[in-house]
Amino acid sequence: MDAMNVTRQMLAYQKQAVNNFQNMWDFAQTQTSTTVDRLMDQTEWVPQESRQTLENWRTLMKQERERFSAYVDQCFVVYEKMLDAPQAATPAKAKKTSDNK
Repeated sequence: MDAMNVTRQMLAYQKQAVNNFQNMWDFAQTQTSTTVDRLMDQTEWVPQESRQTLENWRTLMKQERERFSAYVDQCFVVYEKMLDAPQAATPAKAKKTSDNK
């Protein structure tokens, strides 16, 4: 098997693993957000400032997760471009001449 094919397969595996992790991360944050919303709906004693702080925190976490995902995707694109780059020509072996013996 060609080393370049193995490298491409490893990259595809790593990319899928990162995507799965990001999907899990998104799911966990969505579930947590839903739970916090339900909790806030049931508690009237929490001040509005605290509710706004929680909402700001949730928004910030979502933005940073999306920023991180975009950054990782960019890195994979760069790596894939490096794998797709034309291979440098290998230097030709020097021919032995009678002078080089």
